[in-house]
Amino acid sequence: MKRKDVEGAVLDYGTQRGVLTFDELYEAFPAEYFPPQELERFLILLEDCGVRVVDRVERRRNRQKKAA
Repeated sequence: MKRKDVEGAVLDYGTQRGVLTFDELYEAFPAEYFPPQELERFLILLEDCGVRVVDRVERRRNRQKKAA
């Protein structure tokens, strides 16, 4: 899969959910293929599109709050 395809898929997924975890990003953008500068650029794009990036613990807490 090409970089633009991966970025587009992750961006679509993030905008649908409104949130992504860092684990999801690291899985989609392995360090050996995507330098940290590229990941940082993508994090800024996500933020500009209204997608929050959280750690796994915060994501779990938010889901529990919604269920309550």
